[in-house]
Amino acid sequence: MKNKKFIGFFIFIALVAFIALKPGKANAYGLNYSKFYVAVNGGLSSTSLGGGLSSKSGGTYNFTLGDNYHINNIVIGGGALLGYADNGSYSGFNVNSVYYGAFVKGGYDYENFTPFVKVGYIGYSYSTSNNTVSYSISSEGGVLYGIGVKYSFTRNWGVTAQYMGASLSSSYRENNYLIGVDYSF
Repeated sequence: MKNKKFIGFFIFIALVAFIALKPGKANAYGLNYSKFYVAVNGGLSSTSLGGGLSSKSGGTYNFTLGDNYHINNIVIGGGALLGYADNGSYSGFNVNSVYYGAFVKGGYDYENFTPFVKVGYIGYSYSTSNNTVSYSISSEGGVLYGIGVKYSFTRNWGVTAQYMGASLSSSYRENNYLIGVDYSF
């Protein structure tokens, strides 16, 4: 568990350094440039808590901050996210989670489309409630992975469809299918 927290901390520090030390804006030919972005995503979350419990689905949304550095058509970037998920109802108890993560990603610009992959660290804090009581049940951390495509309909505005999965430190698994809107500065 200490190693996973160290890896998560290392990815977070690398991301902060990447954003803080980012290269300048477009060169004279406009081939290399950096774009800071914010995004709001929402969609469906599929949760498997293991231990013989069936998988459940619910809604999820997150807020993402990041930066993409473009080298001709190659995109290298990173970001941090904070979100909430409804993880379903198990034996009369509703399970919810707050999650946070840091990731790096790579992609390729093709006209207005940018397909990408990403990998990083994600942490979930699960809580449960029924009509009378609410309490925390566990915190889990693990590997974040994803794939998606962004469509830019203006120089600053875009829409993204993506899959984001998480393999956590226990038998917990998360699968998120998201659509979002982002703004690049």
